[in-house]
Amino acid sequence: MDEIVPIVLGAVLGTIIWRRTCGKVRAALSVCAVILSGAIATLLSGEYLYNWAYILLDIAQAALGLAMGFFVAQRWAAHHRTREHYFP
Repeated sequence: MDEIVPIVLGAVLGTIIWRRTCGKVRAALSVCAVILSGAIATLLSGEYLYNWAYILLDIAQAALGLAMGFFVAQRWAAHHRTREHYFP
């Protein structure tokens, strides 16, 4: 169950970042969001008590979630652009 936290957190932040920013700001916020999401997940789960290397796994999972959030936000935006074009 603890493994879902960084993915969901990354997906939510990825969607927000995609919809609200662009360019270099998007890239910088994405890196910060992935590292922060992974660190928060590691701290909340208590995995750091066993080994700090777990943060690397959580950062990778947060990056996967961020990519999923980007994909969902991009598809949503493309769908609404197409719909507005045909149905004003």
